[in-house]
Amino acid sequence: MKEIAIVAPIDSMPELARRVIESHGYGNVEVLKGNMREGLESARLAIAEGAKVIISRGGTYEMIRADTTIPVVEIKVTVFDLIESLKEAKQADPCGLIGVIGYPNVIMGAEVIAEVMGMRTVLFEIARQGDIAAEVERQIGLGVRVFVGDGNIEIAAANYNGKTILVRSGLQAISNAIQEAEGILYAARLEKEKAQQFATIIDFVHDGIVAINDQGTVTVFNSASEKIVGLDRQGILGRNVAEVMPDTRLLNILATKRPEIGEIQELGNATVIAANRVPVVVDGEIRGAVATYQDITEVQRLEQKIRMRLSEKGFVAQYRFSDIIHRSTAMAECIRTAQKFSRHDASVLISGPSGVGKELFAQGIHNDSKRKNSPFVAINCAALPEALIESELFGYVEGSFTGAAKKGKPGLFEMAHGGTIFLDEISELPIILQGRLLRVLQEKVVMRIGDDKLLPVDVRVICATNRDLRRMVGQKLFRGDLYFRIAILSIHIPALNSRLEDVEILSAHFVAESAQRYRKGPMGLGSEALAFLRGYDYQGNVRELQGMIERAVVVCESNVIEVADLVAAPNYGDSALDDERLPFFSEGQTLREVEDHYIEHVVHKTNGSISAASAILGIDRTTLWRRIKEKRGASSPGPA
Repeated sequence: MKEIAIVAPIDSMPELARRVIESHGYGNVEVLKGNMREGLESARLAIAEGAKVIISRGGTYEMIRADTTIPVVEIKVTVFDLIESLKEAKQADPCGLIGVIGYPNVIMGAEVIAEVMGMRTVLFEIARQGDIAAEVERQIGLGVRVFVGDGNIEIAAANYNGKTILVRSGLQAISNAIQEAEGILYAARLEKEKAQQFATIIDFVHDGIVAINDQGTVTVFNSASEKIVGLDRQGILGRNVAEVMPDTRLLNILATKRPEIGEIQELGNATVIAANRVPVVVDGEIRGAVATYQDITEVQRLEQKIRMRLSEKGFVAQYRFSDIIHRSTAMAECIRTAQKFSRHDASVLISGPSGVGKELFAQGIHNDSKRKNSPFVAINCAALPEALIESELFGYVEGSFTGAAKKGKPGLFEMAHGGTIFLDEISELPIILQGRLLRVLQEKVVMRIGDDKLLPVDVRVICATNRDLRRMVGQKLFRGDLYFRIAILSIHIPALNSRLEDVEILSAHFVAESAQRYRKGPMGLGSEALAFLRGYDYQGNVRELQGMIERAVVVCESNVIEVADLVAAPNYGDSALDDERLPFFSEGQTLREVEDHYIEHVVHKTNGSISAASAILGIDRTTLWRRIKEKRGASSPGPA
């Protein structure tokens, strides 16, 4: 069966319909014959075989429409059809009384047309098919011998030898009906596609979705809901939500008409969910409610996955305020101030000499703020060439410069969206880029190099410097407007030399950390070594202390670090060249030989660990391997 079926109640209609189908090339239309009950059965059969739209006329159309749920299109009777029928009736009985009997959709307007044509008529609109015979009999009694109507009237009039002029539908009426049916099919396909699209989206999302109508009946229950709640969809749909999901608060939403966002709830199966519930409002009236929810365990798993990916990119702050090792009141006060700053989104400037731990404070502020679950992006403004800083900070589009990535690249401000960007050594930012940075801070938008679009960014900025920015502003080396924008909140981290009470606790921490890293077992500082560290002049602050301890742990041959171990590392005063403390040193050696002996000494002390030795020596692994290979080659006997 084709998609459109025409049920023709008049003998002449099938032929007219076929002519329209052939002339317009309708390949999805089929013609069936049948009047009233017979037509209804034909329509039922067509629907059972796959017809999607039925076309018919008159009383047959009315019966089919009342019986089925699929669209039924009427072949309308036009004014011209009525004129032709009344004209033929007048010719059959020029002076007689003409009976016009039919359903309203067939004879509407016939009385006016007959009056214009100068005809005497008796008009009767059929409400029920059973009224036809009685009305024909009544009109026969009034002297009517010619009737105008459809096939039902013809059958009844024949019992009284009456003549019936059929109201026929022309080619145009049939063509219009088929076009209307085609339009209904097209709209139905679009609606079906849209419904399927929505159903696929609802089933594809990870969130559970439940919807009810204004009676509390469940109308939507997606596959994610089945997994989270542990119930079968077929057992839920069409039932009252209070019966099948008593834990949900959707009925409360119908009653209160107020949304509930971000609610934490425990379901009957002990699953903890985060739910959002909102009313469905149509024309100001509540028509239902929708809930979306996620399994908290799944949310935590996804968060962990995101944080792992960010960690791979280095966009995670590892340290908190609790990781800042201190004993001095000065550092305690700095931490209290930073904790206050973390509650607000204003820009922060952290100042202090190199090596005091300014990035620790930056990470602590981030991890103590509402942005803690968002990216922490750090960049050292002094570590990148001036030509690269702009593209790193702001990104670029394809083809913006030679060597640009094919698809462009987002800048660090974009990557930090929603989180924090840490600009270390901000004093080294080129003056020409300071203006661009100021614009980003003020307008919260960024433009990639080579682009003409502004991208909104939500970023908290923390800057650090070891220089006096105020003095640089006076010297025209740093923009004053940028300085006052980044220094809304400021902290100064004091040098280690001004808080020597922190040395002991820091040293103990670094000893334990390094001993674990180099698998040396439990180690400690001797009393003389601790006194040495307390009286030492730290030019590199905490970073220098950490380096001294790490080298001492590596070279120490016992579990107690002594002064000799601390000063055995290079670059720590003239004592480093004392031949009593450096047994590999002797007069008459070349500098190259001293270096080779010291490298051999360090490699031996680190149990052959190239990574540890290269870290202590301050050279990369490749260089160390080359030096070891060269020394071994030089000591090997030559060819005979």
